Amino acid sequence: MIKTKQRHITNKQLKAFTLVEISLVLLIIGIIAGGLTKGKHLIESARLKSVSTDIQNIQLSYNEYVSTYGALPGDDKEAQLKFGKTVQNGNGDCKISGEDIKKFWSHLFAANLIDSETFVKPKIGGSYDIVYENGAAKIRLSENGEPFLTGKQAVSLKSKLIETPSIDIDSVEIYPNNIETSSSQLYMIKVKLK
Repeated sequence: MIKTKQRHITNKQLKAFTLVEISLVLLIIGIIAGGLTKGKHLIESARLKSVSTDIQNIQLSYNEYVSTYGALPGDDKEAQLKFGKTVQNGNGDCKISGEDIKKFWSHLFAANLIDSETFVKPKIGGSYDIVYENGAAKIRLSENGEPFLTGKQAVSLKSKLIETPSIDIDSVEIYPNNIETSSSQLYMIKVKLK
């Protein structure tokens, strides 16, 4: 009889994953990646909603100033009489243009309608500026006067803005107006004050 040498394989020698274990790991990785993508979308949506709320608050503060003081913030030629010598008067020409734009925030702040002379920074980036174009004062969301929103962000923000009761579709402009949500072109939003 020939004796064969038996081999005993111990558990220490076998260190391979089964297909089920690999599948479970891949499934978990997929769920985590999907959650992160959805989380980014939710954060983006919340930031855009915050910007929409900010713009609506600026619009409401503007309207409150006009109805309470009978003048446009920034343009109010009697601002010093109302709020003291630290506030500069506007020129009173019934337009928020030129030097009046620089006084817009300080008049709203002096009237206790906003919390800061520079207003808050948008949660999406950029800044809120007041511009005067085509005979109207507008709130502009831009990055130093330049577009910075993606097409998708601009369209989403416009839709959030026109959902609010105080802002209508004709008051909101996306610049440039040829919107392509899938391109790399950047955009800015302007909302007419009224």
